[in-house]
Amino acid sequence: MSFLSAFRQALDALLVHKSRSFLTSLGIVIGISAVIAMVSAGNGARSKLDQRLESAGKNLILVRPGSRAGMGFGSDIVPVSSEDAEAIRKEVGPLLVGAAPWQVTPRLATTRTVRYATVLVGTTPDFKGVGSWKVVEGRLFDDNEVKKMAQVCLIGQTVLHNLFPENRNPVGQKIQVDKLELTIIGVMGEKGHTPLGVDQDDQIFIPLTTLVRKLVGHENIAMILATARSEEVIDRAKEAIIQVMRRQHHLKPSDYNDFDVSSVRELADLALVLTNVMQLLVAAIASISLVVGGIGIMNVMLVSVTERTREIGLRMSVGATPFDVLFQFLLEAVVLALVGGAIGIALGLAAAVGLALVADWPIVISPTMIAVAFLITAAVGIFFGYYPAWKASRLDPIVALRYE
Repeated sequence: MSFLSAFRQALDALLVHKSRSFLTSLGIVIGISAVIAMVSAGNGARSKLDQRLESAGKNLILVRPGSRAGMGFGSDIVPVSSEDAEAIRKEVGPLLVGAAPWQVTPRLATTRTVRYATVLVGTTPDFKGVGSWKVVEGRLFDDNEVKKMAQVCLIGQTVLHNLFPENRNPVGQKIQVDKLELTIIGVMGEKGHTPLGVDQDDQIFIPLTTLVRKLVGHENIAMILATARSEEVIDRAKEAIIQVMRRQHHLKPSDYNDFDVSSVRELADLALVLTNVMQLLVAAIASISLVVGGIGIMNVMLVSVTERTREIGLRMSVGATPFDVLFQFLLEAVVLALVGGAIGIALGLAAAVGLALVADWPIVISPTMIAVAFLITAAVGIFFGYYPAWKASRLDPIVALRYE
């Protein structure tokens, strides 16, 4: 018997009981669709995370007050300062693109016609290289303007759209923040969101001295941003920054750090670990569905062997070999599994597209993943269908023909 003929007979046998065949393969459908959807979702989330890392800066290092050792949090937190940032820039310079102090404060910015709540960022010109920012209109403030506490600013794209909806080049315009009048000297290029979902375009950048001395009234800063020259030197740069900060804060060898040094890559790695754990959990649940589906296939094939005992005896009596019978029933089990797998793949792809649209991440569907899904369903069909097929092939033709 040719493979094509055997395949056609297998389909005909399964279509005799359509509902039973579908319900039998339901476990396969659920398992495969869950795996396809979650693997695609995980890949899409990784792709989105990579995009946000590129936007925020893959090699970004954050220096903040407080320590993860558990001894630096509380009312006695030692702040980081612009002097710390300058020391890092000078001593760790060969490993860094730059180091910039960073202070933020939420404020209400107003023009003659619009009021808009945003975030004011005080920093130094180094921030442009540290965060891979681009100035699309105007210019960046310089070190001289930082020293003079100049009342100048650059605005992000979100601020631009809200304060100047009709004016795409507001350079030279003035905005009021509290009692401080700022002249816009530049507009930043679009940056997008950070891995934590913060809108980087919803910011107004001004010289650090202008912010701390004319608005907030103290010299402390929220953090220091530094960027390593490459991924390969991030760990070396972090260790060097820790040593500089310990000297700056006059810490003894036995003292805990009163600051924290971490990288954006660490945050991304944590997110990837959580994603991988979720995918493993779904894979475990899906494997249970596949096993249940496989047991269902075995059960139905055993029932089918019993129902078709006389047919098996008739085939053997006219020349069919035990291998022919085994192959026929094994093929029926595989076809049943593959049909379930095909439906599961279709549902899984639909779910993956739906999740991508809802979560706003790229649709990442791997042909390899689909091929592996087909191989898994075929393997389930072979594994759970072999025993019923073997049992059918071992029937005695004479006994089978007498079976009622």
